[in-house]
Amino acid sequence: MVRRIASSLMVVAAAALMAGTGALGCTVFSYAAEGVVLFGSNEDYDLLEPYIWFLEPGGTYHGALCLGFDQWALQGGMNDVGLCYDATGSTSTLLNWHKEKPDAPTNWPSLALQQCATVDEVEAFVRRYDFSSKGMAQYLWLDRNGDSLVITSSSEGEVVFLRQSGGYRVITNFNVTDPSYGFYPCWRYDTAELMLRRFEDGSSTPSVATFRSILNGTHQPGYTAYSNVFDLTTLTAYVYRNHDFRDVRVIELAEVLSEGPPQRMTLDAYFEATASD
Repeated sequence: MVRRIASSLMVVAAAALMAGTGALGCTVFSYAAEGVVLFGSNEDYDLLEPYIWFLEPGGTYHGALCLGFDQWALQGGMNDVGLCYDATGSTSTLLNWHKEKPDAPTNWPSLALQQCATVDEVEAFVRRYDFSSKGMAQYLWLDRNGDSLVITSSSEGEVVFLRQSGGYRVITNFNVTDPSYGFYPCWRYDTAELMLRRFEDGSSTPSVATFRSILNGTHQPGYTAYSNVFDLTTLTAYVYRNHDFRDVRVIELAEVLSEGPPQRMTLDAYFEATASD
């Protein structure tokens, strides 16, 4: 197999992170147990304007809530059947060229949100494509069943799928298959893992409130542009901006999609438009 130079926005994002040009990393985590399926993310980047938008359902395509940046497009989101994801950057290996597969669409995460309902379907979707010209950031996907999937790259240049049922997951800005790629050790990873472990030993209870505490404990002042908690059992999103966890927008996804979602706008504009009287 031949390795090709990756040149996608995902790799640009990772390169910017490694160069220290404002992208100081992100923290993505999840927890699933009986009756609880929660997902959290801090997006730490201060050079681009964060945006919020919605994808309307139609035909076989699912509707979705999307969060991201002006030039990097979608960074994470949740669809209307309880599938969500977010991504982190890390030092990327060059990926092997699989010429027997079609080139991956640049907007493949958006397409996966629209076309998939479970992490098994996401894995099958990704396996269809060659990513050698795109590169592979690190992704955490979670579905309503409590199954999670980390997609990353190996030091051998292959896309790797790490599946798990229930329990907690964390990704930050080192490759979970080989921590020598990226920033390791990572205090944000350690903090999130410590707090998530408390759910398993019974010293803490998983909830939107405790997930907000994890976001607060791992945010970076001046750099965390926005944060979110997705409750996949209720299809509810809790969105925060500029690490202000007192000011929240609660988005009932099914309700927003049924009423006709607003147009794409900056997160600041959305907060202003939805401010309480």
